[in-house]
Amino acid sequence: MSSDDWYRNKDWNESIEDFFYSKLKRARTQRDQYLVIQALTLAENHPKVTLRLVNEYFVSRKDQFDDVRALLAKANAYFALNDLERCIAAFKEVLEREKEFPKHQTGVYLDYPYLVANRKIEHEYTTALNVLDEHVDRLTFPLDHFKWHASKALINNDGSEAQKALDAAKIKRSGFRFHQDVGLVGKEHEKTIKHLCKIST
Repeated sequence: MSSDDWYRNKDWNESIEDFFYSKLKRARTQRDQYLVIQALTLAENHPKVTLRLVNEYFVSRKDQFDDVRALLAKANAYFALNDLERCIAAFKEVLEREKEFPKHQTGVYLDYPYLVANRKIEHEYTTALNVLDEHVDRLTFPLDHFKWHASKALINNDGSEAQKALDAAKIKRSGFRFHQDVGLVGKEHEKTIKHLCKIST
C-alpha cells in the first residue's frame, strides 16, 4: 500500500492501527473523510473496527458532510455481523439523511428492500415497497433494475416482476460507452435468481 492509501487498509492489526492514527493525527484537513473511508473499507472483514471508527467520527466530526457514508459503513458492518435489526435501522438512517443532503446518495434505496425481501423480514415489507416506489426514477444500471424488480417479486410473490428481474440479470453490457462492465448482476445473486425462476414460472 502506498503512503497515500494509509486510510484504505483492507486488513487491521495493532501496527496498522498505530500507523493509521499517527497519520490521522497529523492530518490538517479531511480528517472526517479519512475516518469514514477507512470505516467503509473495513466493514466486511473487520466490522467491529468499522463501528468503532464510525462512533469516533460522530463524536469528533466538524460538519455533517460525510454522515451518509458513515451511516452506510455502520449498516455494512452490522450486516457483516449478521445483526439485521441494527443493519436495517442504519439503512433507514441513511435514507433519512439523504433527504437532508440529496446530493449525497447511496444504493441503500435498493439494498434495504433487497435485504428485507431476501431474508423475508415481513414486518418491513410495507416500508420497503414504499422506498422502492419513492426512488424508482433513480434506476440506472442493470443491477439497479434487477434489485428493484427482484425485491418487488419476492415480497409480493409476483411472477411478472420476477421475469423483469431475470431479464435485467441477463444483460451483459451496462449501456455506458466507457463502462460496459459496470453495474451488472454478478454471481453473488445466483441464489436470488434461482428463487426468481421459481416465481416466474
